[in-house]
Amino acid sequence: MDKPNYIKNYTLDKLEILIQDFGFEKYRASQVFSGLYVDRIDNFKDIKTLPPKLRELLIDTFRINSLEISKIRKSEDGSIKYLFKLFDGKQIETVYMPWYDETDGEIERVTLCISSMAGCPVECAFCATGTLGFQRNLTSGEIIDQILFVEKDLGIKVTNIVFMGMGEPLLNYNNVVNTIDILTLPKNNLLRRKKITLSTVGITAKIKHLALSKNPVKLAISLHATTNGFREKIIPMAKGIQLNALMESIEYYYRKTRIPVTYEYIPFENYNDTEEDAKRLAKILKRVPSRVNIIPFNDISFTGAVGFSNKLKPTPKDKILEFGLKVRHYGGAVTIRDTFGTDIEAACGQLALSEGA
Repeated sequence: MDKPNYIKNYTLDKLEILIQDFGFEKYRASQVFSGLYVDRIDNFKDIKTLPPKLRELLIDTFRINSLEISKIRKSEDGSIKYLFKLFDGKQIETVYMPWYDETDGEIERVTLCISSMAGCPVECAFCATGTLGFQRNLTSGEIIDQILFVEKDLGIKVTNIVFMGMGEPLLNYNNVVNTIDILTLPKNNLLRRKKITLSTVGITAKIKHLALSKNPVKLAISLHATTNGFREKIIPMAKGIQLNALMESIEYYYRKTRIPVTYEYIPFENYNDTEEDAKRLAKILKRVPSRVNIIPFNDISFTGAVGFSNKLKPTPKDKILEFGLKVRHYGGAVTIRDTFGTDIEAACGQLALSEGA
């Protein structure tokens, strides 16, 4: 099957070159971008500012939309999971998460958890996506279209995005960075850089590359352990990412960007929720301005996961609160997070194409 040429795979710079190769003025690329991202056209014929000949060339060369909706599941907490089908039959998931104001109950911000891969090669023991294996990287167009589809479907404006869906974003580095460049282009009026968070298990070389990129974003480090031994058990890729090397890359990132770092930490009963873990975690948090999100372990038994995954049990909620207090006591900044969408397998770590009832 031939891979479609999606127009949204192109940054403005690359599209300008292509438009000039077509024999048209460079500024026409900005008109195309305005049509795609401001007017949200579905047909190049609707970009009336373009010459008819260029419109025909675009129609013959590119496809605009890359996703087909397969299923939408709504949670009791207001979150929504979208199951999308790609051109080659592979599938991905995207999760809409509304955050409500505690005083008036109105939505104060909308976060979209987006995928950067179909499947994932990292195989974290606590993550359902890893059970699918790696299928392929998403193109920039396939990543962007997740946002545009949800905005159109719900008639809302997404205020924040998190690369926390399916896949390890830094192993799809070029497409993810191109996506960020397109999303943060001011004339597209999509997102500001400060509203984008990228979650990674810690691909150290790519963290350093991202620090030097045109649009570095917030990092959320999927940490989950304070010792190399346990981290290697739950994140097999960590065998090549020792904690000292990871911390060195994070310090480099902060020096270059001055963007505070967030750590993600799931407490597993009797494994990483001890007093010593609290001390070590607080020490990690003090190396650069940062905080830790302590999040519950969400059930992935629906995937049939085997091996070490079956040994992991969630730390009870009261002990999670106690662990958070210990980390604070030792000087670390802590947020204890609730979870979205557990009733539709949309919570952190649960994305594995489960279609439910």
